[in-house]
Amino acid sequence: MKKRRWKLLTAAALVVSMMVLTACGSSSGTKQSAGTESPPGTAETTAAAAAEGESVSQDTDITAAVRVDFTTMDPMDTSDTLSGGIQRMIMDGLFGFDDDMKIYPMLATGYEANEDATEFTITLREGISFTDGTPWDADAAIANFTKWGDKTLGLKRTTFLSNTLDHVDKIDDYTIKVTLTSPFGAFINNLAHPACVIMSPRQIEAGPEVCAQAPVGTGQYKYVEWVAGDHLTLELNKDWWGYDADICGGTALADKDAGFKSITFKPVGEDATRVAMIQSGDAQIIWPAPTESVEALKTDSNVTVYQGEGIVVWYFMMNNQKAPFNDVRVRQAVSYAINKDAYVSVVMNGLGTPATSIIGPAVQYYKGNDPLAYDPAKAKELLAEAGYADGFTTTLMYQNTSANQKKAEFYKQQLAEVGINLELNGMESAIVNEKVQGATGPGSEVEVECYLSGWSPSTGDADWGIRPLLAKESEPPMSYNMCYYENDELEEYIKAGLESADDSVRKEAYAKAQDIIWKDVPMVCVSLDYNTWVTGSKVSDVKIYPDGAINMKNAKMSK
Repeated sequence: MKKRRWKLLTAAALVVSMMVLTACGSSSGTKQSAGTESPPGTAETTAAAAAEGESVSQDTDITAAVRVDFTTMDPMDTSDTLSGGIQRMIMDGLFGFDDDMKIYPMLATGYEANEDATEFTITLREGISFTDGTPWDADAAIANFTKWGDKTLGLKRTTFLSNTLDHVDKIDDYTIKVTLTSPFGAFINNLAHPACVIMSPRQIEAGPEVCAQAPVGTGQYKYVEWVAGDHLTLELNKDWWGYDADICGGTALADKDAGFKSITFKPVGEDATRVAMIQSGDAQIIWPAPTESVEALKTDSNVTVYQGEGIVVWYFMMNNQKAPFNDVRVRQAVSYAINKDAYVSVVMNGLGTPATSIIGPAVQYYKGNDPLAYDPAKAKELLAEAGYADGFTTTLMYQNTSANQKKAEFYKQQLAEVGINLELNGMESAIVNEKVQGATGPGSEVEVECYLSGWSPSTGDADWGIRPLLAKESEPPMSYNMCYYENDELEEYIKAGLESADDSVRKEAYAKAQDIIWKDVPMVCVSLDYNTWVTGSKVSDVKIYPDGAINMKNAKMSK
């Protein structure tokens, strides 16, 4: 069968393009993330640029304060962007994303696919070892594919590839051929997802518990320790292949003096505490920056503030298999009752826009729709038609952070205006993970009624912005359909988009899928948020991927 080749940037070409983007920053003393314009409707970043001087990064230990704790260090069992972003620092993927979510080769150098998108021949980069000394080669790649396809492990990302993988053949030491059970147009995008970063075969052989607690990869950093609730520490891997121009194909992925001696990530749920840490120097990086603190931080010469439009959409999720949310009129009423413009203004302090789809505009095959207008009268009318003229009481579950609490209280106030009593149940992330994402049984029997969450399709493709959230196969504990939504017509469009490599077919399928979702309101798509982060003034080139994960490949600290 005739093969079709997708041309990829070489590592050298990627770095050149990244350098050009970096050079586009303002020359007026302001600083912005590379390759990102100021979000529309917000002020440009006005904090001072990082002080110039010789990098002292690799002799410096730094602290990064994050909003919640990590959940696991096993990429195939990870459900949150924070943990996935740290895993990207420890473990490289076959492919990765640049600052604009464009794919480039990492541990692979390229690939070819047949016209049906059922066979992918992948060439692997030579001269690389895992930090435990195991060589990176075809055998190591196959060990990872075998784990990804093993449904018996019961990992949360099981459906990510397991329903698609048939077998993997070793062509030679640095070439593999992946055969799929059916066409999969988003396959390479999925391989660039953080769930598919590569772990040492030794850890895989040791079992899931070892993978979850002690990851080993080929990355820029090495795992040191994780004390749940307190800190997670990484140390620099000075032998990282990304520093080697020859291995990278001509130009290194990062400067020789980039990176820090160690990075200690500390979960700090209180927004005010994280702000105090960056201002006092107890932390050198915080993300996300509390939206209510951004303007004040911009006036502090000791820090640098960044912001850029991302791809994270936030939702008010409803369990569609439980009354009253099994009635579309009730779900529509909830949407009419929530003022999305006010949410962006009050909750996000203007750092976002009302959502126009389940996915954001930067995601491949996005199709925008007009948001349901804020209309409390219409909401009450629909509730009355559904038999709830006097309203009802329901419970909202969420991770207990300052930001989430603010969102939850906004929803409570909004829904109270139409007679819905929203009880708030904020919990620690581990408990939420158990009660919501780890729930078993049909939706009609699980505890969750409403859930506050965001989603970042880290493949950059509509498939991973829709399928994990609303496909039947994705109901917990297999994936993240916490709405327990089931729609046969939607399933057909998900399948059509997933199984085609034809751009026009995929575009049409996902457009129709987004129309169904918008009409049926399995969840309220509330806002597309901007990424915000803050560093000390001497720290430079810390970035956030559009999916919300940290990007520190070329980060440095000056004297």
